[in-house]
Amino acid sequence: MFEKINPKKSLGQNFLKNQITINLIGDIINIKESDYVIEIGPGMGAISSSILDKTKNYVGIEKDPYLSEYLKKKYEKDIKIINEDVLKVEFSDIYKKKYRIIGNIPYNISTEIIIKCIENRMNIQSAFFMMQKEFVDRIQSKFGNKVFGRLSVFCQIFFDINKYIDISPKDFYPEPKVYSSFFSITPKKKILLEENEIDSFLNFVKEIFEKRRKKIKNCISIKYDNVYDNIDKRAEQLSIQEMINLYRDLKNDGKLV
Repeated sequence: MFEKINPKKSLGQNFLKNQITINLIGDIINIKESDYVIEIGPGMGAISSSILDKTKNYVGIEKDPYLSEYLKKKYEKDIKIINEDVLKVEFSDIYKKKYRIIGNIPYNISTEIIIKCIENRMNIQSAFFMMQKEFVDRIQSKFGNKVFGRLSVFCQIFFDINKYIDISPKDFYPEPKVYSSFFSITPKKKILLEENEIDSFLNFVKEIFEKRRKKIKNCISIKYDNVYDNIDKRAEQLSIQEMINLYRDLKNDGKLV
């Protein structure tokens, strides 16, 4: 069946074909009848079937017009598909209630999807994604790890992250060159920042990670650099709480130029 489809490399299409893995993912996401679901890139409907067995509150966003029509014919009246680039779709136009997101995400839009979830976090109940393992390792890495970076901080500020399984390239058609991971992000009930601090703190994080090998005092413009804890360290050496403490000290003292 999959061999009859010509996957579009430009869209990063790799269709999940291992039924054991598909069933395991269905068990992990554990859809309820009352859930409102947005599926990003349903493709051939590998995961869609198990979702539609549990709830009728389903909307798929599929960029490929051929696959959009395929899914509509496959499920007839049971499915609603938006044929559009997910980055151009406003989730708030789909549901006014809290919703769950599920998706097999191409590497080239992984960062944009995480940012989109951050922007919509107040309306997201949970999100379950399949992404490149290397990317997932980055967003869940802890300080002191060489892959701990700006995206790690951004994601961990707003979400609890839980990785469930790594998925072999052999589980897909065509086979990608890398392993994938299936994980979830759940919005935190309370974050470490005040609402009016979010934008400026995220800008601060971006600045101190732009030159990873340099000490923080050499990454930002400040009036004094010898009176603050951790300012002689590199950004990757600080925990998120330590970053927030340094940001607040500098901001409150008016030392950020």
